[in-house]
Amino acid sequence: MRPTADRGFSGRVNGRAAQLDGLRAVAMLAICWDHWRPQSWTRMFPFEVFLFFFLVMTGYLITGSLLRERDRKEALGRPWRREALRVYQIRRGLRILAPYYAALALALLLSADVRQALGWYVFHLSNIHMAFLGDWPDGTNHFWSLSMQQQFYLVWPFVIWFVPRKRLLPVMLAFTAVGPATRWFHDDLSAWCAWPQVLTPAAFDYFGIGGLFALAVHRGMSLESPGLRWIAGFSCAAWLGLFAAHSAGRAVTGLWPFQQTFLAIAACGVVAAAIVGLPGPAGHLLTRPALQRIGQLSYGVYLFHNLAPLLAGKLFWFLWGPAFQSVFWDLFRVVLFAAVTWLLTLASWHWIETPLQDVRARFSPR
Repeated sequence: MRPTADRGFSGRVNGRAAQLDGLRAVAMLAICWDHWRPQSWTRMFPFEVFLFFFLVMTGYLITGSLLRERDRKEALGRPWRREALRVYQIRRGLRILAPYYAALALALLLSADVRQALGWYVFHLSNIHMAFLGDWPDGTNHFWSLSMQQQFYLVWPFVIWFVPRKRLLPVMLAFTAVGPATRWFHDDLSAWCAWPQVLTPAAFDYFGIGGLFALAVHRGMSLESPGLRWIAGFSCAAWLGLFAAHSAGRAVTGLWPFQQTFLAIAACGVVAAAIVGLPGPAGHLLTRPALQRIGQLSYGVYLFHNLAPLLAGKLFWFLWGPAFQSVFWDLFRVVLFAAVTWLLTLASWHWIETPLQDVRARFSPR
């Protein structure tokens, strides 16, 4: 699916925020590398920032979509929320749940943890399961963020569609504040569960700040606003400073719970820049066809990228023998993981997601 329109620097190709798709691809490749790299190789960068970028972008895109739908429905002057919720959940289910359960079926064959805790995965509660487990299960450790997002998708329409407009901003601010508050009480919560940081409230500021950004844009803020750039730049500097202090064992008392909040605000600046369009080599790179394709199928890549090593280990077990222990074979296995992931992603796209697009179209909001 190659874009054919002139790219320029507008950030859009055929009506899509093309550079945003490119950013999705870059973030997804970074996440994959972090999970695929040989354990003996030093981790040089906190690659989890790319996952947090996805959470912020989810908050921004979903909130913007829900706000526009609310405007359209309220303009009709008749009851609309019940039907809108039905359509939203059906469309979201066809887009997200069908490939998710396909990946879960594969995980059931490959992963012992899924067999032992199937209900947690089926009902999108695996982040709670892992919070109490205190461990990352092989092949399915990325399911915690999928569960967290699904919980957000379920709850957020009730916030955006049912809260009165004049109270929407304070409610969203309160929602966002839960994130740093959860981190503030991290040590207290650790007495209750092993990993409080993977419980959904700990991510409320990622989703909430993305949502607040969408609300500001919906109410007229320009994506090219100098104020937005300054706030995003300051937040990036604040995150870097707090991250460096934390890494050096000198966490700043009173500020460290807001470290990830600063990161989320900085991510909004990155999203805005990609939508407006980055000039120069960076803009051209993000609109390259290969990155565009990966970005458009990034959900499938994320679903299968951690299952690929398990499947490759079953099919090509001999590649982990004593004769295949060198830098070359380490890299070869990474390439193999990438190939298996892409094949699984394409299979999901062609046999599950594409056929369901026509079904989703029948439930498009009118």
